[in-house]
Amino acid sequence: MTSELPNTGLHLTPIRYRDWLISMKMIDQKPWLRWQHPKENFPRYSYPITERGLSDTIQYARFLIDAIIALEEAES
Repeated sequence: MTSELPNTGLHLTPIRYRDWLISMKMIDQKPWLRWQHPKENFPRYSYPITERGLSDTIQYARFLIDAIIALEEAES
């Protein structure tokens, strides 16, 4: 499933990273990156795509996902 986000030229193609789903959504006419825990049915976490670009924002989301996984593993 691929669709273009209005007025950005960015394409919405959900990707998986360590079983998490990463997607984009327009919120208040700005593109946001959202990521969803594998055990949940909605994306709880999100971050605006900044002027640094989509790649930088995805890298930041992956960093946060890795941190969450480390915290979850420490709890068990």
